[in-house]
Amino acid sequence: MSNRRRRQQTPDAEDVEESMHRHQRRRNDSASEDDEANEANDTTMDLDPRGGGGIESQLALKLVRYALSCEFSRTPIRRQGIREKVLGDHPRTFRRVFAEAQGHLKRTFGMEMRQLPVREKLTLEEKRKALNSNSQAKAAETWILVSILPKPYQNPVILAPSNAPTAEYEATYVGFYTMVIALIALNGGEITEQKLKRHLSRLNADSKLGADKTEEVLAKMERSAYVVKRVENISPDQDKNISWLVGPRGKEEIGPEGVAGVVREVFGGSTPELERRLAGSLGIAPQEAHEEALEDGGEEGDGEEDPRNVESETRRSSRRAARG
Repeated sequence: MSNRRRRQQTPDAEDVEESMHRHQRRRNDSASEDDEANEANDTTMDLDPRGGGGIESQLALKLVRYALSCEFSRTPIRRQGIREKVLGDHPRTFRRVFAEAQGHLKRTFGMEMRQLPVREKLTLEEKRKALNSNSQAKAAETWILVSILPKPYQNPVILAPSNAPTAEYEATYVGFYTMVIALIALNGGEITEQKLKRHLSRLNADSKLGADKTEEVLAKMERSAYVVKRVENISPDQDKNISWLVGPRGKEEIGPEGVAGVVREVFGGSTPELERRLAGSLGIAPQEAHEEALEDGGEEGDGEEDPRNVESETRRSSRRAARG
């Protein structure tokens, strides 16, 4: 009888011991889950931009520095570059970090990151590649910094040329790419290389531009997306057809209004006839400020000139600008 009791008690002891082990495992699992939940909560708190010193705020400031450095070298701000050089191990914070960085740029620098238009696909091969890489379109997004200062503050006294490498070099470069973009835009958005060289020859800028070769400056403009060089191979026996178009950065930074401003400066002001031609060439409406100035300044017929005189005046003004 006693042996039977011992045999009955033995399984009970084993059950108790196993039950204790199960209970201990449950407690350990529960503690582990609590630790993971606490870590997740801590991470969420760190990533909360309202926390003041969280990771997102630090990343936003890092993005501001990255954007300013890109603009200094006229390098497009690429989405992939932001992921690699700014976000690092926090790629899912892109939207919030980007929005906070935009706020810093607007409030502190009077600038904002503006997305560049997608470069047009010119050849059949480029169009074919675009069809096969639609999924990568988002990763190829690019931005540049543009000024959002009110119009009265957008003048050379406030927005002076950079001192690197020198203010004179920077002003020459800005004037040159603005002039080239204006020539392309006024020729219907595309200009052949032969025609561009003729214009540059009239400006005495066909071979040298300051201390740099003109070809090197055009290549620099192409790398910065101010212009796009289009090369077509018609046949092996014929020369290549080369033409220039306005690039994404040129469209965003200069645009039709910038081209119109250059033309108005060259002609010494605005006239109804000039505004009509600009509207036809660039597809823009005449500015109200210019219309009001014309109403106060004189009659419409006073601004009409012979096209040959207009062209010669343009050449003289361009030469003076190039010498300056």
